[in-house]
Amino acid sequence: MFGITFQTPLFIGGAFLLSVLASFFWWLGFRARKAARAAYGEAGLVNRHSRPLNLRMEMLHLCGYTAVILLLGLAAAGPVKQGSPVSVSAGAVDVVVVTDVSPSMASEEYRSFMPVRDGLEPSRVPGAYGSRLDFVKHTIESRIMSALSNNRMGIVTYSGLGFTQAELTHDHPSLRWILRHWMPIGGAPGNGSDFASGLREALMLFGDETPNSAAQSRETRGQLGGNRGERRDRERVIVLFSDGGFTGSGDDLRQVIAELARGRVRLVIVGVGGDEASPIPQYSPAGELRGNLLRNGQPVLTHFEEEHLLALRAATNGEYIRIMPGDALNIRWANLLAGERVEIGVRHLFAYPLSAALFLLCLLQMRGIFRKSESMKENR
Repeated sequence: MFGITFQTPLFIGGAFLLSVLASFFWWLGFRARKAARAAYGEAGLVNRHSRPLNLRMEMLHLCGYTAVILLLGLAAAGPVKQGSPVSVSAGAVDVVVVTDVSPSMASEEYRSFMPVRDGLEPSRVPGAYGSRLDFVKHTIESRIMSALSNNRMGIVTYSGLGFTQAELTHDHPSLRWILRHWMPIGGAPGNGSDFASGLREALMLFGDETPNSAAQSRETRGQLGGNRGERRDRERVIVLFSDGGFTGSGDDLRQVIAELARGRVRLVIVGVGGDEASPIPQYSPAGELRGNLLRNGQPVLTHFEEEHLLALRAATNGEYIRIMPGDALNIRWANLLAGERVEIGVRHLFAYPLSAALFLLCLLQMRGIFRKSESMKENR
């Protein structure tokens, strides 16, 4: 009910058995002490120089030590609480992240919701910060890459054409460097915003690692090496970040959708940007705001365009997520990218029963000290 399991539950049974044995020997000891008092001494004299046997207090003492035994057994059993999926199982997926880098991605709707940089609050960071593209990079680095851990990832950007920023690789530190230093606005060839070209570029990164490659002969697979079979076992996923703008060809997009289906590549679409029209700020190389992007003397305004992304989701049977400025990033990326092929986070709870056992044991020992002090005062 509470999602708590035990790594070694036999210790719980052992603790119960030990507590039963302790109770049995306590009862034998109590009877022996009571019989000895009755047989070898006068009750009044014995009670005068020693504390009388009190069944209620002795049973309370027994319950305390029994609880210590049970708590120690509980701690030794290794209680853990199952958490949320924290990462994709190693080697389960290959993920290519595709993101728009056209001028509309420079709109700074996310500035207030970005992390502190160089000790400065987002509103005080000089120069461009908090753009749609900045938010995409932050999401990739802090959420997607942490979920992928020991899996391969590649990066593709697009404007008018798609451009490979990073091939599929396990080298996540290099990917972080690319995200931070090598993916500016306009960091892809051409004008416009053609996510069909970006998706086609992403498919090229997977190469021939598709289910169709299973038709290769056994001899050919042997020549290519044993890891080819492992690659076919990986799920292939493309994560598309877009503000919804699309200036490409409908025919090209339909061809790409067909290629996604043939290759059994899953598509996760992430929509970024606000519903309200916003300007596109322009900065000098020194980080000074020069104004907003103009066209024919008028500010260029951009807003999120959802209809293209919804149509793409319907055509590919993909996943669709909308992240508006200020939305909590509570998406379970591990589940989203790999389904059931995830590693579940666990929280070890042994410290709680162990601490309770030690605390109770200290109380029992202190009770013994106080009893001795009271006996000494009475004897005086």
